[in-house]
Amino acid sequence: MNRSAACLLTLIILLAACTPSAINLSTGMPLATASLSAVPTLASPSATSVPQAMLTMTFVPSSEQLKKANLKIMPLGDSITFGETNPRSGGYRYFLSTLLENDGYKFDFVGSQQSGAEFMADPDNEGHSGWKILALKDGIDSNGWLETYQPDIILLHIGTNDVRYGDAVYAPDRLSALLDDILLRLPETYIIVAQIVPFNWGPTQGHKLYNEAIPGIVASRGPRVSIADMQNILSKSDYEGYLHPNAKGYEKIALAWQSAILALESAVGCK
Repeated sequence: MNRSAACLLTLIILLAACTPSAINLSTGMPLATASLSAVPTLASPSATSVPQAMLTMTFVPSSEQLKKANLKIMPLGDSITFGETNPRSGGYRYFLSTLLENDGYKFDFVGSQQSGAEFMADPDNEGHSGWKILALKDGIDSNGWLETYQPDIILLHIGTNDVRYGDAVYAPDRLSALLDDILLRLPETYIIVAQIVPFNWGPTQGHKLYNEAIPGIVASRGPRVSIADMQNILSKSDYEGYLHPNAKGYEKIALAWQSAILALESAVGCK
């Protein structure tokens, strides 16, 4: 087994079996692992063509054991997780699934919601359009999603609607309570928390307040909680409307998630 494959295998085996050392995350910028050179146009809900993503592969694992392993990943959040402006595409999840497959991961997106089934084989997610942080916590408490799906990794992008509706001042405390609830229910799960993307005209004061609070919140929750910095990765041309990313924007979000997931390799000692 080559060294890269061994590292990835170690991550999968140890996800539920060890407590890693502190994670030193990247800023969420694209890694050299894979690059997308063709991006589907997803703006129109009536589009019928299947999106294509051409990737340059730099790593193909040779371990049959790695290929048989299966990470459960829960995309958790609001409409950006669900995939607006065109849920038929799966938003960032379409791109992320292609990237992770290229990196050699065998995985399963999990959640009670489905979007993107026309373009991807695994449309499961826990994205709820319009939800604030408290609504997401209430949903976890009342619906048992975490206990049902037992995710190994949670990709959490939440807080946009708190900022949008003037609740940014309360958002850090609400995020803290949400993370505590998740860790209480699933203490062996890794949670990657996004510093959220702004609106298309740029970050508001609410965005800045919330995103600036996230590193401290994450650091205080221990090494199983880490950050994907998405607060400056999108430009004005990466949006469809004022709130939701377009295809190119979702591609950039997928690359930020990929970077944060790959960073977990070093957390279990693969360097």
